[in-house]
Amino acid sequence: MLDEANKDLRSIFSKFATGVTAVTFKGSNGLNLGITVNSYTSLSLDPPLILWCLDKDSDLYEEITNLDNYIINFLSEEQRDIANTLAQKNDHILDEDQFISIDQGLVIKNSIGWLSCSKNQIIDSGDHSILIADVNDSKIIEGYPLVFWGSNYRSLLR
Repeated sequence: MLDEANKDLRSIFSKFATGVTAVTFKGSNGLNLGITVNSYTSLSLDPPLILWCLDKDSDLYEEITNLDNYIINFLSEEQRDIANTLAQKNDHILDEDQFISIDQGLVIKNSIGWLSCSKNQIIDSGDHSILIADVNDSKIIEGYPLVFWGSNYRSLLR
């Protein structure tokens, strides 16, 4: 249960708009899995690096921190359902019609782009871990991003 100070902090954190991504990978059990992430950011162009944060209480924490490779999918404004589903605990399985399997991993259909990443380092920090990854490949696809602001999904005004 959040105390009043944490509620205030969570409220101010929600006033920073972020894009919504989904990290996808083949699980150790052979399942096609994904998790919604809005803590993604670019880190470096040379070398190409990104970072994102993962809650230590995530039901996929051990699985993800042991991965060598995964895909960061940039979700489109039409993908709120996927974002909601993959954000739920114990409901991270991607249906066969939701992704395309490529050499680098699993790409969510109709996303507006993706990055193929490999583990660089994991930094323990508070109730989350910071995952830094090397970017190995990428693709841009036309469309508008799904945005998270004020604890809700939003669309950009056109």
